[in-house]
Amino acid sequence: MKRPLVCLAAVFCLGIIFTNLTRIHFLVFYILALISLILSFLALKQELRFDIFLLCLVFFLGALVLKNSYILPKCHILRFIQYKTDNVSVLKGLVDTQPVIKNNRISFVFKTEGLQLNNLKYKCCGSVLVYLRGKKNLAYGEKLLLQGHLYRSYNFGNSRRKDNRPILYVNSESAVISLNKNKGLMLKRFALWLKEKMEGIIFQHVSNLPASILDAMVLGERRSIPKLISNSMVKSGTVHILVVSGFNVGIVASIIITFLKLIRLPRNLRLYIAIPCLIVYCLMTGASTPVVRATVMAIVFLLGYIWKRQPDIYNSCAIAAIIILGVNPAQLFDASFQLSFASVLSIVYLYPTFKSFLNINSLKVKFIRFLLEGCLVSFSAWIGTMGFIAYYFQMFSPITVIANIFTVPLATLITLCGFSLIMTGLICPPLVSFLASSSELVVALLLETNILLIKIPGAYFYLGPQ
Repeated sequence: MKRPLVCLAAVFCLGIIFTNLTRIHFLVFYILALISLILSFLALKQELRFDIFLLCLVFFLGALVLKNSYILPKCHILRFIQYKTDNVSVLKGLVDTQPVIKNNRISFVFKTEGLQLNNLKYKCCGSVLVYLRGKKNLAYGEKLLLQGHLYRSYNFGNSRRKDNRPILYVNSESAVISLNKNKGLMLKRFALWLKEKMEGIIFQHVSNLPASILDAMVLGERRSIPKLISNSMVKSGTVHILVVSGFNVGIVASIIITFLKLIRLPRNLRLYIAIPCLIVYCLMTGASTPVVRATVMAIVFLLGYIWKRQPDIYNSCAIAAIIILGVNPAQLFDASFQLSFASVLSIVYLYPTFKSFLNINSLKVKFIRFLLEGCLVSFSAWIGTMGFIAYYFQMFSPITVIANIFTVPLATLITLCGFSLIMTGLICPPLVSFLASSSELVVALLLETNILLIKIPGAYFYLGPQ
């Protein structure tokens, strides 16, 4: 096989899809996977048979991973609660995400360790979505006792919903008892602490609307962006710039490697230092599917350079897909996963084809060549994702190709301004005001450009009733 990892990732995905469409018992897939493994070992010296049995093994592993994700442990909290009850529950565990304060309410994911229900105590596992009335200062990794009303969430038959966790409503801050603040992963604690410091610098020196845009594009936090702005970007097909993605990971990697080069560190050492920095950035921004995909691909590329191997973007995508789906196979059915991989693969495959067909390299004028290349990259991504966008958002945006020509360079500039603002705030605070003004100007230019683009007749069409 020319690209074995791509083939294995595709077969792994087929196993997940097949299992989702059937009701075959877990044990059947387990036995078939075991038989495939044994046959693979027996056929090690017979290339064709080995490949066939290996593909069968990977297919059944994909099926097993999805089936396993449906099986709850005996101590899982979902086994103890009903859809609706007036009983007060006491939960023991730790804060598993960065708490978000909005409209005098705190929300966070709570990793459970124990449950007291109807005067009975149980050991339990699994996570709960907590809504706490008030503005209590909480942090990731803090161990708590919470008292409130615990409910199952309604999933309407869709077990793959992200918000399928039980919900705990805590009515007051007095129902929260802090036990310990030093739990949780140390690396994640550091990443979220760093994120909090960076957000503080952004909101301290930049006015609210531009600060919310910078917060989303640099740190992946979209909670402060007005719906009007978000809907406007959806219409132009440029909403992707409001989230941290592979684009941002690439910028971060470039900044880190350039800085380390300026202080004259050896090449391999620069690349080794860049890897943990990218992992911290991934955790800092919430480890969404696009960021994990881009981080894994970036690490594979860096290791390829260190080990003097020629990196292959298709194999890198395959590794990222296998890692993401191995942890959570239901991600395969998520819009974020599909759009992230579809955009990358369509650019990688279609862009060189279009570029070769139009013979762009023969153009003498560099500016025209650069402009056409930008159009082709945008057009390739649009071709690869328009079907998913039409399905999930019921919208078709012909203006997307042109919009990305203008917004992507502005988004790059905004991201660089955001990182410069943060670094200056940490190192030399007196210079922050100049960068804050520049950031606000570029953000205003981005928003005005987007408004003008969606006002063009035929810029976007709704495909269903609104």
